Amino acid sequence: MTIVIAFGLCFGILRAAARAADMGYGTLTIFEVACDSRHDTGFLIQGKRHFSSLDPDNLAIIVRARLRGAALLLMGALWLVVGFGLAILLAARGFTTPSGIWLATLGPTALATVAGLALLVRQNSAVRGAVTGWQAQEGTDRVRGESIAWSERLESAGDSVVLGSGTKGEGAQFRTGAAVVVALFLIGFVPTMTIGVTTAVGPILAEIAVPSFLSVQEMAGAAEALRRYRVEPEAAIVPADAGAALQNIAFVGGVDPEAWERGPTNRYEQGWFPDPDFFPDPFSETVARELLSQPLSEFTDEEQAALRQEATHPANAEFQLLAHAEFVDVVSGRWSLPFPDTMTFQDLPWPRFPEFRTAGLAQVAKASVEVSTGRSADAEETLRNLISTGFLLVDQGPTLIDNLMGVVLANMGGDALEEYYRRVGRPADADALAFARSSASDAAHRARAGVIPEDIHSLLQGVPDLVETEEALRGLRWEYFAAFNMLAPCINLHKMVFGPDETYDAWRERARDTLVRVQGERDLFALAESGVLGSGGQELQGFFARFLSLTLGGAG
Repeated sequence: MTIVIAFGLCFGILRAAARAADMGYGTLTIFEVACDSRHDTGFLIQGKRHFSSLDPDNLAIIVRARLRGAALLLMGALWLVVGFGLAILLAARGFTTPSGIWLATLGPTALATVAGLALLVRQNSAVRGAVTGWQAQEGTDRVRGESIAWSERLESAGDSVVLGSGTKGEGAQFRTGAAVVVALFLIGFVPTMTIGVTTAVGPILAEIAVPSFLSVQEMAGAAEALRRYRVEPEAAIVPADAGAALQNIAFVGGVDPEAWERGPTNRYEQGWFPDPDFFPDPFSETVARELLSQPLSEFTDEEQAALRQEATHPANAEFQLLAHAEFVDVVSGRWSLPFPDTMTFQDLPWPRFPEFRTAGLAQVAKASVEVSTGRSADAEETLRNLISTGFLLVDQGPTLIDNLMGVVLANMGGDALEEYYRRVGRPADADALAFARSSASDAAHRARAGVIPEDIHSLLQGVPDLVETEEALRGLRWEYFAAFNMLAPCINLHKMVFGPDETYDAWRERARDTLVRVQGERDLFALAESGVLGSGGQELQGFFARFLSLTLGGAG
């Protein structure tokens, strides 16, 4: 519509110019009138009023600058449409590329616009200088005199002029009106801009903050074939004790806790291995199979010493307890409670992924020593403990990192268990396990194949239901709840202005019922509910926060 109106106006101006030419006006005069945006071209071409101080050469320069500047701006505006159309025609016939369309369209438009603006700015500067000089010498008195003469002639006309000239000396009222216009502008502009900025930033933040779950869900689904190898849980194990055992494992080797990270209740200064950078490599994809596929005697003396050190490490008891736990209170074991008012869900110290991977490999090393020393049943039990610990994190970890660590530990135990079966002469069991794992992996991959990644708006619409879905990863549900609770008011115009409604509150209550199962998760839920400001509700600082608070009543 804008393009149609613009070309219609241009057509109308040219038709009017044609009629003017038919009446005898010269082409240059027609162009000067068309470009008379300041309504002073008549004085300019005659050198009258504020142009009286300029010589003919300077007058000609200003006239040419106006004509050329207006022509360049018109060319830039026209080319934006015409150039794009021509570029599309050329591209459809193979003469240009997508980047060539942008260049052919915007390049000439930008050059013409910049050149036209430069000419107009230059002539405006010259005109302002002439006006200032003229007003300083005679302009103000002359204009006042003309105004008085005009008023006198108007009054002498009497009733022949409708309504007359009106009340005189009302300059203060017009100045007040100008101030009111500024106030009205701010009243309308500030809320509009804050709403516009916030609704624009909300989806951008959502793109960054909302995690993608397709790959994580696929990995967890592929590991499901190992679930049948879990050990039987013991209801007598207290969830808080299991959470403490999990944290103790993360600090084997004398690692120091970070801020707001809970220290271990049982500290083990000795590491799992003498030198994990040398042997074994915890990040090798094949290391678990390699440790179980050969007897202890085939390792070097240093490697044998490392394996034996792990096999007798006192922290193995932590794995034994954790593997038999029915529930684990990860939150109370990992972080210092209660959380401070200034903390948010995104500020929580991350789980120690490398430490847990090394700890998982330590269990494989323990099984390797056990099977090499004739304790095959103990070796199988050790590997099943590792798999059980992995699924405990898959099922109950409150972050995606926990779920991923659980998948890694379970798969590490699965790799080692396959080699264990072959090592002890149970190839049928090894082949059955390998086939089940391969089938589960193929099924998970096939289920994901063809699934189109959702755009952020579709994803956000599905988040509330996913948070309440018991089959989804708990870490994913926790992180989705925290992210959605932070972003939802910023991506919904109604909630941004009026706040969350009863529907939103009811959803949060249902989310609490499905997510909170142990004591520490009550504190975590309150932290996730607190959003970007923390439970203390302190205001954000800075210009942007204050700007938003002008309209929304608070920087939150």
